[in-house]
Amino acid sequence: MRRHLQNIGLRYALRSLRILGAANKPDAVLLTEQRKRGSVALIWALDETAEHLSAGLSEKLAKLSGFETVVVVCPPRLFSALRSEGHFFETLPAPDDIRRSGVSSNWELYLRRRIARIRKNWGPDFEAVVGPDPEVYYETILNGPDDSALS
Repeated sequence: MRRHLQNIGLRYALRSLRILGAANKPDAVLLTEQRKRGSVALIWALDETAEHLSAGLSEKLAKLSGFETVVVVCPPRLFSALRSEGHFFETLPAPDDIRRSGVSSNWELYLRRRIARIRKNWGPDFEAVVGPDPEVYYETILNGPDDSALS
């Protein structure tokens, strides 16, 4: 019953977005004209460590299937699984890749700009998170050697 009510709520919210015209996204350069008029959801799944979709991510994808476009932001190792299921995806570097590159890189600036660019280019109507929020993700990586909050 609860799941049914959630689906009704999602349908109502999506219909409201269309009626209000809020789904028009002129700055969303990665969307076709048709998709700009539709609803877009971003799923931030930055701490996914396997090469297959986790139960949490699969559940979130199922819940957001009512959106015309769903984009998953994740580490590169998840690309194959997402591509094989036909999902859109974006990437942020994995914590190990950032640490291996050395401290001379300005990762804080890069990650802040990359996250902002992903949001601007897709123009999401809704954002969901599996794991840490994107801002918490890069703060944890940059401010401590322990990434236990990311695993």
